[in-house]
Amino acid sequence: SGEPVVLSDMAANATGHRQTDHLKIMALVEAAAEFAREVLKPGGAFLAKVIQGGTEGALLAGLKRDFATVKHVKPQASRADSAELYVLATGFRGRS
Repeated sequence: SGEPVVLSDMAANATGHRQTDHLKIMALVEAAAEFAREVLKPGGAFLAKVIQGGTEGALLAGLKRDFATVKHVKPQASRADSAELYVLATGFRGRS
């Protein structure tokens, strides 16, 4: 019981160049979100690690279209100065 979840904790090897690392992880998150849309049933959830960097707008817009609720969450274990956070999308509306 409970709704299914797709969880992505993927991260590309860091280059040390913040914008490059952001773009690499966002490509992984986009792929994971597409996978979630293919496998989730209505009501399902998607959780993915992202790095803040300015290009997450399109991802968030797509998730807000396909899920009832989309928000950022930052685990207590994550350092306060880290750009890492998670996007949590719940209430999948189903494929259109």
